[in-house]
Amino acid sequence: MSLARLARLALWSALVTAVAALAWSTRLGTRWPAVYYMTGPSMEPAVHARELFLTWSPPGALDRGDLVIFEFTDADGEYHVLRRLVGLAGDTVAMADGRLFLNGRGVPWPFRVLEPRARTSPFAMVSDLYTWGPWIVPADSVFIVSDTRDHLGWPDSRFIGPVPRAHLIARATRTLTGRRLTPKQSR
Repeated sequence: MSLARLARLALWSALVTAVAALAWSTRLGTRWPAVYYMTGPSMEPAVHARELFLTWSPPGALDRGDLVIFEFTDADGEYHVLRRLVGLAGDTVAMADGRLFLNGRGVPWPFRVLEPRARTSPFAMVSDLYTWGPWIVPADSVFIVSDTRDHLGWPDSRFIGPVPRAHLIARATRTLTGRRLTPKQSR
């Protein structure tokens, strides 16, 4: 093989490697898939207990209605918790009789109530889990809630307040059976 041919081959190899490295670092290198297991009914009907679902980390661009994993720490340890992102910084959130309102409008996301009499919790920041607000989401924070509106939703923003964006770990996209978990808009 001639020296000129080796030089061209080395140049093409370097170019292909650089393009592949750039593609990897901008699309896949900074985002990693992970599979999580839903341990209980707190996100039903979106994600059922004992269901596996796929996430991408870090979460990237977020939309209202996304299902996100956030890091929660208490005296017992650190947990990764799945909840629905309902409010971004500057949004106004409120709840009336279990129905969530964002910037004055009802939201379309599904929810359920397992124990209608469980309107209070000693752990909550609010006196009534089903009626509270309005609250304004602070800068660099999000407001998240469980799709199950009673005390099974702990921890969510009704209990722990707005969650700093830095605590968001991943965005859930699909169940392992292929069911889409993100809002219908394009990403």
